[in-house]
Amino acid sequence: MDTILVVEDNETLRQALSSVLEGEGYRVFSVPSAEEGLELITTEQVTCVLADFKLGGMNGIDLIRRVRIDFPQLPFLIMTAYGSVDIAVEAMKSGASDFLAKPFEPSHLIPILKEVIEHNRIVNRTITLKKRALQGVFTTAPAVEKVLAQARQVARVDSPVLLLGESGTGKEVCARYIHEHSPRAEKPFIALNCGAIPPELLESEFFGHEHGAFTGATQSRTGVLEMASEGTVFLDEVGEMSPLLQVKLLRALQEHEIRRVGGNKQIRVFPRIIAATNRSMDDAISTGAMREDFYFRIAVVTLCMPPLRERREDIRPMAERLLKHFALLLGKDTLCFDPLSLDILEGYAWPGNIRELENVIERAVLMADTTVKPDDLGIRLHLDLGALEEAARTLPEITAAATRQAEIEAIKRVLASTGGNKSRAAELLGISYKTLLNKVREYGGELGHSGADADE
Repeated sequence: MDTILVVEDNETLRQALSSVLEGEGYRVFSVPSAEEGLELITTEQVTCVLADFKLGGMNGIDLIRRVRIDFPQLPFLIMTAYGSVDIAVEAMKSGASDFLAKPFEPSHLIPILKEVIEHNRIVNRTITLKKRALQGVFTTAPAVEKVLAQARQVARVDSPVLLLGESGTGKEVCARYIHEHSPRAEKPFIALNCGAIPPELLESEFFGHEHGAFTGATQSRTGVLEMASEGTVFLDEVGEMSPLLQVKLLRALQEHEIRRVGGNKQIRVFPRIIAATNRSMDDAISTGAMREDFYFRIAVVTLCMPPLRERREDIRPMAERLLKHFALLLGKDTLCFDPLSLDILEGYAWPGNIRELENVIERAVLMADTTVKPDDLGIRLHLDLGALEEAARTLPEITAAATRQAEIEAIKRVLASTGGNKSRAAELLGISYKTLLNKVREYGGELGHSGADADE
């Protein structure tokens, strides 16, 4: 549920606005002063601020400026007296998303409010707690470190970069890494998912639009190319963009000029472009889905993010990091992995890459009691399906075989690390000494020389 903060010193109007917004399904906080509004913003998660300009003490524009220090992307609507054009202009320059001239009808407020909130979601996606867990680059894999070295090198200049790789490999993380190591690091980074926005709206998001340009365009709107003119625009799923829009964007990037939808004025823009796709560019070009001239424009430098199965040395430390994060959120600070669970994580193919690992660990933390066991992971074990089909095993037999193999590998690894010390190995595996002896006898030769016949 979206939360609206209403800052209005007129009690009657404040109550009326609260009533209207609550009737539309919003959660509402209402205060009579900017000072109280600032305090509330720091303690509550607010989706949008609706504030009057004329307030006792700090006025609405002062409030905008203070809010922008700590919450630069928070949508903000300012209410001004009818005809106060200078105040409205000053408010927009100070960071207001839009303004409303009093008096106004609720039917006029709600569409503007919805548009401002939705626009903010598209171009300034809030980083959720889940994404914060993987924010920044985390790796010990040589393949990824090589990509990062290339990213740091290309970050020094404004050349367009195309990031290739399977879904969930961390292409947006890499794009942010480039931005943060560039001279534009203190300027806006705006991510736009080209596959999640309808084509008719995507043009408006790129170039902006003027009031009345199309149905629902109740106010003029700045596009992302203009908003990030001194920063970086990340075009995710760029392969899903229509060829017609590719032509328009290509021209804008070549000429460094845009024109808002429904407008006539040429606006100079100089954003740095980083694009990403999980599609084969050769196939996209051959089928006409990707224009060759547009491809060459955005792919001056191409970097390829390796899938998680090719950076297995990152799986265990990344899983441990995620476990601590989600366990802290859910009040399970003492939660740890069963050794078999870590073995399964390392042996899994990860078709969904880092995103899938993140979801698996979050689910495991939710399901686990004191230890994350294999059943808590909710993933299919890696098996030789062809051999299983030939053997015509039942599902319980398949599960038993997979569990047996995982136990054998875990015991072999731990016994090798302890030099055959079974007491220490049992402690590391989280089982009793007697249970370990029984397992060693049961698996016999399958343990090889890692400790099947070793004594303490």
